[in-house]
Amino acid sequence: MLFCSGNEGVAIVQRYAHKQLTPQNESSVGQERPEVPKMLQEFDLPARWTSLIQDHFAEAVHNLAQMWPDEQSLEVSYRVIEGFDHEFAHDIVEHPELHFHASNQALRQFLLDAGHSNMYPFVRIVHLPSDQIRTVSQLRADDISHMLAIDAVATKITGVRPRIYAATFECVGCGHTMVINQPNEQELIEPIECQQIDGGCGRAKRQTRFELKQQDSILINSQFVELQELPEQMKGGIQPERILCIVEHDLAGKLNPGDRVKANGVLFIRSQRKGGKDTPVFDIFLRIHSLERQNIPLEEIVITEDEELEIKELSRRSDIYDVFTNSIAPSIFGMTEVKRSLMLQLFGGVARLNTDGTRNRGDLHILLMGDPGVAKSQLLNYMADISPRGRFTSGQSASAAGLTAAAVQDAAADGRWTLEAGALVLADLGLAAIDEFDKMNEGDRSSMHEAMEQQKISISKAGINASLRTRCAVLAAANPKSGRFEPVSETPFTAQINLAPPLVSRFDIIWLLTDDPEMEKDAKIAKHIIDNRLLGVSELLVNEGSAPDPTKTSAESGVKKTKEHGEVLSRDLIRKYIAYAKRSIHPSLESAARDKIVNFYVETRKQIGDFSDTVAITARSLEALARLAEASARIRLSQVATTDDADRAIRITKLWRMELMGGNYDETALHTGQKGSARNRQRIMLDIVSTLAVANGGVAQHNDVLNEAERHKIDRGAAEDILDKFHQDGKLYRPGGYDTHGMA
Repeated sequence: MLFCSGNEGVAIVQRYAHKQLTPQNESSVGQERPEVPKMLQEFDLPARWTSLIQDHFAEAVHNLAQMWPDEQSLEVSYRVIEGFDHEFAHDIVEHPELHFHASNQALRQFLLDAGHSNMYPFVRIVHLPSDQIRTVSQLRADDISHMLAIDAVATKITGVRPRIYAATFECVGCGHTMVINQPNEQELIEPIECQQIDGGCGRAKRQTRFELKQQDSILINSQFVELQELPEQMKGGIQPERILCIVEHDLAGKLNPGDRVKANGVLFIRSQRKGGKDTPVFDIFLRIHSLERQNIPLEEIVITEDEELEIKELSRRSDIYDVFTNSIAPSIFGMTEVKRSLMLQLFGGVARLNTDGTRNRGDLHILLMGDPGVAKSQLLNYMADISPRGRFTSGQSASAAGLTAAAVQDAAADGRWTLEAGALVLADLGLAAIDEFDKMNEGDRSSMHEAMEQQKISISKAGINASLRTRCAVLAAANPKSGRFEPVSETPFTAQINLAPPLVSRFDIIWLLTDDPEMEKDAKIAKHIIDNRLLGVSELLVNEGSAPDPTKTSAESGVKKTKEHGEVLSRDLIRKYIAYAKRSIHPSLESAARDKIVNFYVETRKQIGDFSDTVAITARSLEALARLAEASARIRLSQVATTDDADRAIRITKLWRMELMGGNYDETALHTGQKGSARNRQRIMLDIVSTLAVANGGVAQHNDVLNEAERHKIDRGAAEDILDKFHQDGKLYRPGGYDTHGMA
């Protein structure tokens, strides 16, 4: 049995020598032969490819020989081919299958002449012209059999499996063998008869039996990949289209779900079947010839030289922070400090790899806890819209699989188990906005822990073991369980929402948004809402074409002045500014800024508070401060985060901590879901039971415990509630009946 992952050429050589298959059959098995223009005869193609490789890629071929078998492909840029011979380059697009075989033949002969006899690499053509680039929804019948490129994201992959390329069958009656090419990936074609012309017995299939000889057949590595058009390519409100692709040879196993790629290949069709019969309607597939990984972050956002100059000019403005803050959801009144933190989240800090293999994330996670009607959902929608690779989802309609990744059985891929990427994976290097975060199922929320801190998803399902990247900032919104927050309560605000404390602690910033009645502020908000509503245009008139679409005019690039909000950046300019900053700017903290953050951490750490187990700040908050300072420097397009950036990070941190818990910020309350006073009463009650039990032979009487609690200013009702909770948790037991307590 011959596999073609590393030594595919060995199989091809044996096929030519042992089975007398012509080289022409190798590239276009079972397909109609395209007519070649007279100017380019088929027999002349290998010679042309040999000239091209000798003139432009001799050094690259030498490097390939040195890297074999780790590298098995030679990438050839279409731009170089076009400079070599324009007509030759055009013919590649029109008749790609002929050129794939001719180029591989020329490359292998070139290596053979250089003394490398056991190497059989492939030529991979990349950098196709812009008129050959399509989205999935743009594919049409005219594109079939032509070479084109598709910009897309891989949403689903199967495992790598061997596929029979040329099957050898043996007639059981006479022992004659014959070779049948297998052009269809989903159907094994068997002989109709044992042909006498090749030395067979001439019996038909119903009169004899044909046995597949796997050891004499040609097998290649094959994989199914599903590509989905990019979110920025879709029109609003429509479902993204997908195409099933076939990846073979050394390209198999190269893609993961969530990878953004430009897939170059040839479209082919297979008839849809209904009731066991072929129909005149065909499904389109893509046989991938080469892959171009989008290694540059946010490469899909094209920035011209003029736009780059405009971005750099903007970054030098002294009021750049105010301009960005005004540009975030201008229709929402106030919330200036919240918008400042969201501005920093858009840019984020720098993700760093350490020498020991660990990774420090650079993305900022923000949680908006608020009463109903404080515009949390509006903020999330706007942030997902202006962020490059932004994704919006709602907790009630999102499962763990929909957010992270799912292992599903795909009928289109022969029932194989495939990985399908979720919202966090597709938002890689962008922002994921999750509304109603507290309404998700508990099991679904648990999958967020690894995705937020380690920024990867580990999948171990149905025999699939994979790790997918989720390097995105998370902006989540949650409502209080009781409808509104209760400021006078033993329960801290973070425990009044339906989120586990470990998950809450993973957020760098937690904003508390309450709807408190204030006459002057309420009047301003009401006027702003009504004025903003009057500025809008009727949706029905826009759909009819009777009125201009205000969203299109607001998307035009540039800075515009408004009476209500001052200077505001367009959404398009914000996206390009963020993409440029993330690509080019990787700031580091200067020593003075580092000292300022460390001093703030140390001084805050000294604040023990009223209770012994109170911790004012943890090391996780220290990293958040560094990320905020780096994001602040990125906005100015500065490679150095100064003391001003550190001050900005400290000021925002102090502000959200003050609004959440007041002056005595308690990280322990965040982690346990209990205020310090409640934790202190529980500790006192345990001490009372322990002391009385030791003094009375291991048994503490109920009334004695309550009397002692009153001396510590704990009323009887609260004391009984605490005792009941201890019994439920197993910390206490009743050694002598209901009115007794003992330490478990």
